[in-house]
This record gives sequence, structure tokens and C-alpha cells, in this order.
Amino acid sequence: MESKKKRNQILTARWGLYTIILLVAAALQSTPGFLAIGECKAYLILGVCMAVSMQENEFEAALFGVIGGLLWDYTAGRTVGFFAISMLFVCFFCSVLMQLYLKRVPINIFFINFIVGLLLISMDFLFGYLMTGYANPAHRYLYVLLPEIFASALLALIPMKLVGMVSERFTLE
Repeated sequence: MESKKKRNQILTARWGLYTIILLVAAALQSTPGFLAIGECKAYLILGVCMAVSMQENEFEAALFGVIGGLLWDYTAGRTVGFFAISMLFVCFFCSVLMQLYLKRVPINIFFINFIVGLLLISMDFLFGYLMTGYANPAHRYLYVLLPEIFASALLALIPMKLVGMVSERFTLE
């Protein structure tokens, strides 16, 4: 009975810390002027969700991706569910990819975050910007969104280190 209690405490601490990291990332991402260069601003929620999906199994990664996606939808003022559904699939496949084929090295973390960011932000750009008829979409995509994706992929190394430390500290025997 004691081991079951200890196991629950470890899991609660680990997922509680993951949630705190996600909430801090959401607060920093939605803070005006924080890590912003001109119109460019990094997507920190994406980095945290990808970091957790690289550390955990596919079901837990998908569930955390939904929570992170809902938080991203809320903080970005988007239609509820767009990023949530997208992050569900992305986190699931990222977890499977890391378990079966890739190692957790910085270059892999960067490229996965860059590709996922490119996919998600391009879809958001297509449905939220291009199809609605805003002026000068090519300038926005090339000079705002692509630098944001690149910066997000670089900054994803920080949550990966934090999530890795939490996962290592609160692991089950």
C-alpha cells in the first residue's frame, strides 16, 4: 500500500510541475513585449508541449497536447479547438517518433519543433489570415511568421531541459 501511495505522489508531482511549466509558458507567451522583436513573438506553449511529448508515452503526450492546445487557443483568441485538435495529433506522433526512432539530442529537438511549428502556424495562417482576405499575406508569412517559428524552435531547448529535469527527478522505479 505504501508503494502505491508513493507512486501516486511521484506522478502528481511530475504532472503538477509539467502543468506549472505550461502555465508559466502561456503567461510569458501572452505577455505583451516579452521576447518580442518587432512583430515577432515566440510560441512557448508549443515548446513545452513538444518537450513533454518527447519525455512521456503517447497517450499522456496527446492528453497534455490537448490541454496545451486549449490554453493556446484561449491565449491567442482563436476558435476553441483548432490548436487543441492539432496538438493532440502532433504530440501523439512526436511521442511515438521519439520512442521508436529518434534520440533526445538538441538538433532533433530543434528540427521537430521547427517542423511542427511550421505545420501548425502555416495552418493557422491559412485559415485565420489568408482565407479571410487580409492585405499583404506574403510579407506577414515571410517576415513575421517564419522568424517566429525559428525563434520558437530555438527557445524550445529551454523547456526541454526543464521537462527533462522534472522527468528525471520524478521517475518511477
